[in-house]
Amino acid sequence: MTQVSGVLVRVLLDAVQSYGVAHEALLLGSPCTMQQLENVAVRIDLAVFRDLNLRALELTADPALGLHVAERASEAAFDLVGHLVSHAPTLRDALGLCAQFQSLFMDDVTLGFDERDGTARWRCAFVRGDPRFDAMWSEFILTGMQRALRVFAGSTVSAQAAYFEHPRPAHHAAYARIFRGAERFGQPFTGLDFSTQLLDRPQLHRHSELHAMLLSQAERALDRLGTPTSYSERLQHYFLACPPARIPDMQAAARALGLGARSLRRRLAEEGVSYRELVQTALESLARHMLRDPRRSVQEVGHALGFSDVTAFHRAFKRWTGTTPQDYRLTHAK
Repeated sequence: MTQVSGVLVRVLLDAVQSYGVAHEALLLGSPCTMQQLENVAVRIDLAVFRDLNLRALELTADPALGLHVAERASEAAFDLVGHLVSHAPTLRDALGLCAQFQSLFMDDVTLGFDERDGTARWRCAFVRGDPRFDAMWSEFILTGMQRALRVFAGSTVSAQAAYFEHPRPAHHAAYARIFRGAERFGQPFTGLDFSTQLLDRPQLHRHSELHAMLLSQAERALDRLGTPTSYSERLQHYFLACPPARIPDMQAAARALGLGARSLRRRLAEEGVSYRELVQTALESLARHMLRDPRRSVQEVGHALGFSDVTAFHRAFKRWTGTTPQDYRLTHAK
């Protein structure tokens, strides 16, 4: 069953209080209590969290509540991960940390991005349910990501495009204020486009020693949660945040996980897998996903995955799957 961190409930409670709605009013009739929320590690069922958000919409009478909650929340409200991400060296590192530790906030969420022609595309997929909650949660996620862009790249920076799966709402003017006309509705995914030039710009306000300490604490929190438990799973989450053509070598990946390369190699060996095999699995999965999109040519897919020419990609894909990219597309195209 999908669960959500109590951190997100506390963020919601703080937000509705600014509308004059008491905590007790929001929690009335809910199995989630203030006593439970005093435990920083508490987690609640997604269905309960969904109902609380829908009740918040009713009590505040603010249809743009998802936008406003993310816009007004402080970094401190997001506990350990909020501080960790804010001290990442670059936006690319921050995105990797979000993918690595997102399960501390909510189960069954997939984060990732790729780069193409100078544009980075960040995506978020989550468990769907009530359309009102889905829209509100999308507002919250993308507004938070827009904030992150400005933390790492400057207060004047904005996304090139913000993609929402729901239709254009009546309160679309609130989107225009935040996303400056870059909002797009009725899209096939939830995500943001922004310039790749922002990814590796040094973060001026980072604190390296504090970042290392927070990373260690976040890893322990992830171990206690039990998701993911293995280093191969952690690497799979890390790869999701890497551009397919720029999956790093083992030394860089180990550093991102707070290990030395020798330690990571030893731990993977204990799990019966090699770093090379994990990279191949990630590339194969990405290739399958991209080939299902008829808007991408086979050559473009190969280039996005880092192959120098389409012939090399053809050989690799056939070795992975036993079929050619063209044949795979014919049987799996969207």
